[in-house]
Amino acid sequence: MNFILTVKMGFFGISISIFYSGNFTIFQLNWVFQFPKNVFGPGLSIAHRGTIVVMGSTKVGTNCRIHTCVNIVVKAGTLSLAPQIGDNVYIGPGAKLFGDIKIADSIAIGANAVVNKSFLEPGITIAGVPAKKISDKGSERLLSRGTEMVQEK
Repeated sequence: MNFILTVKMGFFGISISIFYSGNFTIFQLNWVFQFPKNVFGPGLSIAHRGTIVVMGSTKVGTNCRIHTCVNIVVKAGTLSLAPQIGDNVYIGPGAKLFGDIKIADSIAIGANAVVNKSFLEPGITIAGVPAKKISDKGSERLLSRGTEMVQEK
């Protein structure tokens, strides 16, 4: 039985690989997170393993829940025009957020949404390509607020 854990710290992020083999079983698991320090506020929840890319000029508030294959990046041709995301925001799998946009508090962003404009109304759900408001229900039912769990202890 073999078990190998590899952690690589690179310029663009952290890559963690776990390889297990034994008794006719081969299992490999990879995580790739690409985001610099001080981008996310407290209470970040990464829902599943997979690729997540976030540029350094992005700012995300407290209790963000982010799924796999999410890209939060700058406007093409710039290094500083990145999304500013509020508190208690849920970002579904495959969502793409880019450019100089603002996302209000308690917004739920649907799977595979392409968000290229600001949404300043709190507590709504947005989805689609390009993203638009689809519901007045926000992220409340989709989040466990990590900062509140810590304060209760």
